[in-house]
Amino acid sequence: MNMTKDKLKMIPCFSCKENMPELRLVKFGYKLCVNCSDVGAYRAVSTINGSGDHTWNDIQIMTPEQYSSYEKIENLNSKALKTLDNKEE
Repeated sequence: MNMTKDKLKMIPCFSCKENMPELRLVKFGYKLCVNCSDVGAYRAVSTINGSGDHTWNDIQIMTPEQYSSYEKIENLNSKALKTLDNKEE
């Protein structure tokens, strides 16, 4: 279904009353236009799973809040590894 912006049915945003695509409400449930939305950009983190010959790559999609928590944990783990490396020297 290739629709250009000119052919999309538009409805008013519930907040600012500017036009937004009706599909934004019908298909995704968003009542606000992109400009009024307070949802942040989602992030993705690559993961490597399995072991040996049975490994695969995957991605985890995260909300901004989930990514922030993930980043904090990764920073703590990184600091812990540096501390262990310094003790071994």
